[in-house]
Amino acid sequence: MRYRRMVDGEPQFGQSQKDFLQGIDAVAQAIQTRLRLFTGEWWEDQKDGLPVWTQIIGFGGNNKDKIGTVITKRILETKLNDTRLVSGMSNVVNDFNGITRKYTYTGSAKSIYGLITITNG
Repeated sequence: MRYRRMVDGEPQFGQSQKDFLQGIDAVAQAIQTRLRLFTGEWWEDQKDGLPVWTQIIGFGGNNKDKIGTVITKRILETKLNDTRLVSGMSNVVNDFNGITRKYTYTGSAKSIYGLITITNG
């Protein structure tokens, strides 16, 4: 599997094979890219994306598990050319700090190449 390398949110070009990731690094990049796409941002499929505005913002700390479920579902749906890249999630932890208003998600994604740690914090 090959996936275009992203640096600071920008796809890399002009370096031939160095512009692509393979194996577990490619799956990690695919997950990261998938989590950064918001619903309605992609012209080809307006329904694809993380539903930040409709299912996450406004739920607050009382619904941290619901937010975690939305994120986990998005990770599990990661695929390339109709091939699912993630078969399961484990060690998922959701936390919301009401003082700093920071939500933290951590988990381990079981990919076709091995475990990948996912975290936003």
